Amino acid sequence: MEQTVTKVTTSFHNTWLVDLKKDHFSEENEILFGDTLRLSIAKNDSYFFSEAIALTYNKEVLSKETPTASEIAFFNYMKTAQEKAFSKSLATKYNLEQYLVSTPSDEVIK
Repeated sequence: MEQTVTKVTTSFHNTWLVDLKKDHFSEENEILFGDTLRLSIAKNDSYFFSEAIALTYNKEVLSKETPTASEIAFFNYMKTAQEKAFSKSLATKYNLEQYLVSTPSDEVIK
């Protein structure tokens, strides 16, 4: 089966990799459907690979882009791994640092 991975940014401030799948219900209801991996996570979060889910309505998509080679490599790695806790080395290896989301606990009181 051909892989059609797209990088999607949604109105709920997340960036995802989605291997788009054909699904009559999703197409009829204008829903983004496929295997997904959220790139935008916090340091204390994990990456999760999900198969065949309805991610969001198309109207919630702010942008669609072609993923980089390292993002595709990470997507394919996560297909096998399924779940991985965030680590600096993993983010560096696949060039994912720009997707790191800060949390209130990340703020340093000066």
